[in-house]
Amino acid sequence: MSSSVFSETLQTITTTKLRELSKKRSIFEKSKATLVATAQLEQNQQARLRILIDGVKQCFAVKTADRRGGSGRIISGSSNDPDLEVMLKNLERFLEQARFDPTVSPKLLADWENSLMKKLDVQSLKFQYATLYGELVNEWLRAEKVVPADNASDVSEGFEKINRAERDESRANWEKLVFEPFETDPAAISEYLQTLFGPKGGNRQSVKALKDLRKSVADFEISLSKPGQFNDEVLRWTINGLMGSGLLSDEKRAVLKDFLASPVILAEVADVLNMRIAAISTWSWEGEVPVEQRRHVTGAYHVYIDEELLQAIFLQFIGVKWSVFFKEAFTNFSNFEGAWASLRDPLPKNDINVKRREYFLGHQRKKPSVQAKRQEVYKSIFFMSQLPNSPFDGAAAVEGEEEAEYAKPAKRMKQVDQFADSDMDMDFDVQPNSYGRAISRNSAQQLFQQQQQQVMPMQMPMQMPMQMAPQAQPTGFSSTFKHYHPNVPSHQSILLPHQSDEYDTVPATQRTMSKMEIKQYLLHLISTELLINTRLHGDFTCSRSEFFSWSPSLPHSTITSVLNFFGLSEKWLGFFRKFLEAPLKFTEDGPSAETRPRKRGVPGAHALSSVCGETILFCMDYAVNQATNGTNLYRMHDDFWVFDKNHETVVKAWTAITKFADTMGVSLNNGKTGTVRILREPSSPNTRSPFRPSTSKPSTVPAPIDPSLPTGSIRWGFLIMDPLTGQFTIDQSQVLTHITSLQTQLASKSTSIFSYIQAWNTYAGTFFSSNFGKPANCFGRQHVDAMLSTFTRIQEILFPSSNIVQHLKNEIQARFGITDLPDGYLYFPTSLGGLDLQNPFIGLVQVRDDVFESPSAVLEEFLENEREAYRLAKIAFDSGIVYRHSNGDKNFMPKDANVFFSFEEFARYREEFACDYNGNLLGVWNDLMGRPEKEGIDVSDEEEERFEGLVGQWAAGDDGGKMDAEYLKWVVKLFGEEMRERFGGYNVVEKGLLPMGMVGLFRSGRVKWQG
Repeated sequence: MSSSVFSETLQTITTTKLRELSKKRSIFEKSKATLVATAQLEQNQQARLRILIDGVKQCFAVKTADRRGGSGRIISGSSNDPDLEVMLKNLERFLEQARFDPTVSPKLLADWENSLMKKLDVQSLKFQYATLYGELVNEWLRAEKVVPADNASDVSEGFEKINRAERDESRANWEKLVFEPFETDPAAISEYLQTLFGPKGGNRQSVKALKDLRKSVADFEISLSKPGQFNDEVLRWTINGLMGSGLLSDEKRAVLKDFLASPVILAEVADVLNMRIAAISTWSWEGEVPVEQRRHVTGAYHVYIDEELLQAIFLQFIGVKWSVFFKEAFTNFSNFEGAWASLRDPLPKNDINVKRREYFLGHQRKKPSVQAKRQEVYKSIFFMSQLPNSPFDGAAAVEGEEEAEYAKPAKRMKQVDQFADSDMDMDFDVQPNSYGRAISRNSAQQLFQQQQQQVMPMQMPMQMPMQMAPQAQPTGFSSTFKHYHPNVPSHQSILLPHQSDEYDTVPATQRTMSKMEIKQYLLHLISTELLINTRLHGDFTCSRSEFFSWSPSLPHSTITSVLNFFGLSEKWLGFFRKFLEAPLKFTEDGPSAETRPRKRGVPGAHALSSVCGETILFCMDYAVNQATNGTNLYRMHDDFWVFDKNHETVVKAWTAITKFADTMGVSLNNGKTGTVRILREPSSPNTRSPFRPSTSKPSTVPAPIDPSLPTGSIRWGFLIMDPLTGQFTIDQSQVLTHITSLQTQLASKSTSIFSYIQAWNTYAGTFFSSNFGKPANCFGRQHVDAMLSTFTRIQEILFPSSNIVQHLKNEIQARFGITDLPDGYLYFPTSLGGLDLQNPFIGLVQVRDDVFESPSAVLEEFLENEREAYRLAKIAFDSGIVYRHSNGDKNFMPKDANVFFSFEEFARYREEFACDYNGNLLGVWNDLMGRPEKEGIDVSDEEEERFEGLVGQWAAGDDGGKMDAEYLKWVVKLFGEEMRERFGGYNVVEKGLLPMGMVGLFRSGRVKWQG
């Protein structure tokens, strides 16, 4: 069912139900008015109560059993309100007692009267709010059919003109990239790759690994040529992945849902697609491919192709299959012995330092340790993260979870020649430094040398101590997975965990993180590593960038050259060429518009595009790994970060990155490129107490940065890294820019309360919350406080004399005449008849007290713990309690065998080997990376039982996936008493009165942003 048909169906159902609701309300109100009038005429209190009881039965259609001479007992379950039935049953018996018992007071009778009148008033209120809900749905459906600019204000019209100009400029830039070929040199690319992966690179193991990779490519192509590729199961995971990709319109997603509901349709589709893949050599687009622009919540415009549905399913299947294959193939390459440089320093068992360490401390294990954890995190979260582990893998993106586009700096310093090829930022020649004056490229080297001379005497030694005490038990998989399973096909072997004595591995069943979750994890990782490395080593450098217009600018000659290098046959290379050269036409240009073949780039949000991009970017990952002898490039698609305690390591990585970019014909985005280096000055050592940890303080001047590294700020979303402290802070100027945009978007949704709330939830809730960064211990409590104060600022700017709740109340009163709206009505989920307004303050308040107030304090505790561990290890050695039976060289004995080694030697490998003392460095790493737990509200046992029932009810409804249990409980505790008082419970609208389920489905569609 298409979106328009769905909307019309919902409109019809809502109108019909509103009509029936109006009849029921009219009948009820007439009966209620008659009952109240009749009761008021009766002077006898007991008789009046009897009139009310009988009248309430009639108003609520409560049935009674027939009895001679009058009505009988109430039939349980005869109405929609079991509590009312119980109440009426009891009142009838109490009233019977009052006929004879003079001790039943008039006050008690009056209370019973009031309770019955309260029931009548609550039902009137429920009818009123059910009608309001239906009117809000109709208002919303009408608004969806109206183009915002048609009846926009002058301000909105002006904004629309600006938006249209931005959209047109965006399209013009996109067309300039896509329809003008950019030919790279296949010979140069081949030479580069041969040097990187071949014997010229000096790594013979990579030659063997590459040979295995190419063989797996050939085997995989054979597997794809087997008949019967498509069946019911395959189509289901293909269609589900396609619907979650963001590629299709709401209408086509609705059609695919219909496909999934019909096995007959799926069988027919499978037959057609099996014929199509059997003739893959002759595949073509079979006509023009429509393209359209969509505005995202960030304000940026993205171009999407609008394929015919069978074509979309077919290409999704091929894209996912190749993606899963390459994820497994590249993972196997990285696990090939000696092919991928290890993050860890080479420490063979015959190394003298290891021998000494084992002599004084006993057998040493490499895991669990900080280095093992770092490698595990990289391999399980970041390595080829854009490619799925299996066809069923993937986490659907939540609307609003996108990185904010931040304004380009006023001036920018060109760092490498290839930047000049970029259409973005190429006019900016200088970048302001921390002193507020521009630094030219010619003077960069001189300034670097001057700063090095000033700061070098204050730097901490790069090799500061690391510790290891008696071994801890390793963590990882059971021995069941120790060896490769020979019966598992090549393209599925990724599902079995790789075993390594270098790092811990994680279960293959681990939940896949979404793109936004990975980015948030990276921000926490950078802050954690910065805290640890500046405290222990005194130095930390981070450089980041992304490629300029990666998807639309990727040269086709680069794609085919890389795929050819990895062993794709001519048959499949031909398919990829035809896929890339799609005949495109903008739908808004009309049927007579020119169709033009794509000459450059790949379509966005496409599985096959991920294959093209990730195979190329894998080469960059490997280039950095080899150039730095093991440093990880933390990459999410074309957004990448490199950081290390060794400044020269980052310089080597950046050199490899720029060489890769120049060879592949891609450019870096200057606006998102920058470097921050943080130095800490150690204080004078305390010679009187060797067990007292040294202290350090941040540098007060910008640290010297090698001129080969890019200048510019380190930014992500609304966060900017302080160049002196390394702390991520919220850039309020960028927030203000998006507040203005939100203001305009809300104005464009002002014709519908539901649309307004949906836009608010997506923009003010999800988008802002994501771009502020998720709270973590490494960010500290002040980050949460900054988020809270920023959300307060957002509302103060948008609603100067009010707030979002009061604004909505005023709008509803003005349009529908409803006054005195309870706050809970706005915050309760739509399944209960509420408006589902999201409150960003609640989640932050819940975690605030659980976040570390001072993240750096845990490192001071670690240094104390390390000193104590050294003291205890010395006592154990002096007492002869050192177990050496598992040592690599049991007979080794150093010259100073009777004198326990120094603290500096004890602490030298604190990141390399496992530790078992409390508060060790791995524990500190985990603590800093930790996300705060939500602190729920305190409730009584009775409330807890009631809340759990509500959570279960809501989770089973359409809203369950959008809000967590603790949030729901908080909302109920905060607003529930008023809601129960007003509506006699938590349900604002009775089930069945309105199409709540269909409303939930329709609201799950994308927000249509103005412009």
